[in-house]
Amino acid sequence: MTIESLSAADLEALAAYRPLLEEVHALIDAGDYEAGITRLQKVARASGDEALMNHLIELRVAAFPKMAEKVTPAPMYEANELLGDVEAVQARLDRDGYLFFRNVVPVALLTELRDQITCILADLGWIEGGEQRMAAKALCRPLREGQPRFFKAHDRIIKLEALHSLAHEPAIMDVMRQALGESAFPHPLSIVRLIFPDSPELATPPHQDFPNNQGTPNLTAAWMPLADCSISDGSLAVMEGSHKFGVLPLKFHLGAGNRRAVLNDDVMACRWVGADFKLGDMVLFPSLTVHKAMENHNLERMRLSVDFRYQLEGEALTEGCLQPHFNRVSWEEIYRDWQSDDLKYYWRNKRYVVAPWDASLHELPDDHVDEAYEQQLAYNIALTRRKEKRLAADDA
Repeated sequence: MTIESLSAADLEALAAYRPLLEEVHALIDAGDYEAGITRLQKVARASGDEALMNHLIELRVAAFPKMAEKVTPAPMYEANELLGDVEAVQARLDRDGYLFFRNVVPVALLTELRDQITCILADLGWIEGGEQRMAAKALCRPLREGQPRFFKAHDRIIKLEALHSLAHEPAIMDVMRQALGESAFPHPLSIVRLIFPDSPELATPPHQDFPNNQGTPNLTAAWMPLADCSISDGSLAVMEGSHKFGVLPLKFHLGAGNRRAVLNDDVMACRWVGADFKLGDMVLFPSLTVHKAMENHNLERMRLSVDFRYQLEGEALTEGCLQPHFNRVSWEEIYRDWQSDDLKYYWRNKRYVVAPWDASLHELPDDHVDEAYEQQLAYNIALTRRKEKRLAADDA
């Protein structure tokens, strides 16, 4: 969008702001979209001028694809050759801030979990049922974490015994003990990601896990997809070596967690690495490593994945890490239909220090409510226009 592209009516309504708009569009034309939008935000929010706010939202719609982190990740180092050499495994994790392994998670367990999750999603009308169910072809508009319809699915998925037991799978635990130490154990906070296609604005942005979990900075996540997941399908990417620069400040984002890390020059100097994941592959990384989801360019299929958090006994954790994800369903409800009692409340037999939650590490800037409103409005417009454009193309 340029000033010249505005209608005569818009130009008239915005005439008093012409110098400001020229400044804003000059920044955008120079490629500094964030600076341009931030400059316009300050005046539009303060003035309350409807025409100026509408122009801000339209600029945000146009800027979504331009402000996205467009990265072409270098290949992840495949660390399978290090397994069995604990010193080498731990040294590589300390150096790079991640470890990527091929074919270490039993495929049958991942497939069974995907089967159970897609049954729930199909039952709720999220995806096609029948023979196409396991492909997870989306039927509805993208849903975000926090929406009532999202929780209708998540509240059922979080009860699955197959989800929670996967974190304790011996093959995974063997890798985690080599990476962290013999007393490594998983948090009961088991996380499933339900990522819709054709919604790049909702792709999980660059972030660190530490502000969300806190406790020990040695806390290490293990991420694995529930099907083959290429970079173009939205697989995970990490910033190699980014764990060495401490806790980063946050800004609002529409994606999972509603927060993105503000990357300083030191972190920006780190390279992105990624991979085309096959079912059974796994990447792990400590809680200070910056990571993100690549955009899911598949126009039909959802990206389903799980991640678990591990730490050594004796280290610190926060109370929230002992609760179910989103803490909407009690452990009693989760355990009600389980076949085995072996993993119920298992963490009560582990040694750890409960650390206080530091709210300042999770805080957003003062303007985050306005930011959330504007991003959501711009996203709704962008999504609707994208759908309309595709429908028109199909009808042509």
